Amino acid sequence: MIRSGSFLLNPISWLRKPDMPYVSATDLGNRIGADQLTRLADRDGDGVADTGVIEAAIAEADGVIDGYLTGRYELPLSNPPALLTSIACDLILYALHPWGAPEEVRNRRNDAIKMLQSIADGKVVLDGRIPSDDEPQWGDALPVMTDPRRMGF
Repeated sequence: MIRSGSFLLNPISWLRKPDMPYVSATDLGNRIGADQLTRLADRDGDGVADTGVIEAAIAEADGVIDGYLTGRYELPLSNPPALLTSIACDLILYALHPWGAPEEVRNRRNDAIKMLQSIADGKVVLDGRIPSDDEPQWGDALPVMTDPRRMGF
């Protein structure tokens, strides 16, 4: 059972539509168990997972994932691959431990970040999707105008 609460907007979450997360609260509950989700997301101690806490963790994970995919893939992704769902769950689980996550959860989060970096670097391609050619890729050099007087204008 999940109770409504406040929604904390992640500054990067504007990239995704709020109704299209990489993982839903229901999926997360199915993956880690409803009891575990309640234990981690019940901030007011009433025995019910706080929706705002879960939504904030999902928004944070979505923002992190989108931050790595921006420039490599056109966002938002329709039908995100299972790899991103798994990565999102690991990031959310870490975010639900505000006072320090156990070592296994920290390791899974670090592995998720390494995988996202591999995706951003083009070493891993998402389920045969073709990276976007429209946007600059990470590491592409873009011209920078510093002082128009030195440019001969």
